Amino acid sequence: MDPELKAQKLVDDLDELSAAKQARDRGLNQRSIAELLGTHQAKVHRLLKAIERRSGDLPPGPEEILLRAYVEGRDRAAVLEEHKSFHYTDGQDAPYPSEGRIPGAWDQVVASFAKDLLQKAEFDEISTAVGH
Repeated sequence: MDPELKAQKLVDDLDELSAAKQARDRGLNQRSIAELLGTHQAKVHRLLKAIERRSGDLPPGPEEILLRAYVEGRDRAAVLEEHKSFHYTDGQDAPYPSEGRIPGAWDQVVASFAKDLLQKAEFDEISTAVGH
């Protein structure tokens, strides 16, 4: 898939997640949310579960900021400055060895670099600024 189309789809998915949260916060049930979003109730259920896994909070993380900047054509220098001042968390091992890992905010920067949303020099600049 074309990188621009993939980034746009990811931003659209984030917007849909946010819209589902706003509708739920207003007291709408899953069927009403599905109707509002033009989708099916099962998808709304999955969206609400994803929101629940995030403790009901959807602040934009590093990857979302980069995706939106990529899609919207925002000034790269401004985006880099935003990332340099971001409060990063490191990933943690899950409570039991076979349960994997809980990713942190810094993992999103690494993933963004792997997805070519950041150039090597930009990644290094952010890494140096935040001490990673």
